[in-house]
Amino acid sequence: MSSDPPVAPALVFSQVSKIYGTASGGRLAALQDVSFTLPPNRVVAIVGRSGSGKSTLLHLAAGIDAPSSGAVCVAGRDLQALSERERTLLRRERIGLVFQFFHLLPDLTVLDNVTLPELIAGGSQAEARARALDLLHRVHLAHRAKDPVQQLSGGEMQRAAICRAILRRPSLLLADEPTGNLDDAGGRAVMELLLGLAREEGRTLLYVTHSAEFAAMADARWRLHSGVLETP
Repeated sequence: MSSDPPVAPALVFSQVSKIYGTASGGRLAALQDVSFTLPPNRVVAIVGRSGSGKSTLLHLAAGIDAPSSGAVCVAGRDLQALSERERTLLRRERIGLVFQFFHLLPDLTVLDNVTLPELIAGGSQAEARARALDLLHRVHLAHRAKDPVQQLSGGEMQRAAICRAILRRPSLLLADEPTGNLDDAGGRAVMELLLGLAREEGRTLLYVTHSAEFAAMADARWRLHSGVLETP
């Protein structure tokens, strides 16, 4: 009797450290010997003070930066064993990114911003538009699909950015202070939509937040302190 092959963890850090040089010739440890395994379909919040290493951890998880030591694996693949092109393709296929500052193209419509990742990847325009419209409907933005994105409020822009991040069904979603530019009400609405979409679609979500309230919405809360990760 055959069985399904085991599913690789969404993200694994193995004794990862990141050291930066300082202007005075010293060394600054942004992350120190961080290890964890993040299984599929899990939502985890990372909290910590500014400068504790939260954004560094997300950049390493996305393959945007490289560790000084240790290994980072996404969907079973060691990022350091890949070429720059292979990392870019893996990020395109497996990882969705949500930033504090949206990074939308202001002169494009909402729909064009959301479909852009699929078109860059060479996918079907018709399928991308259908998927984007479905996501926009689920975050209550379908009526703004043809509007220039610069006409949206901050909360609406972040909802569009979430749709863009999840468009290609990435196995891993990474969000860096996704509510940092929003007021309390807008921030809560965005977090509820982000977590709701991640759970509905079976995505793993790792997000950074300063808010204890928003961190409590995750399945688990991890804390970074001076580059050292504390997990329950």
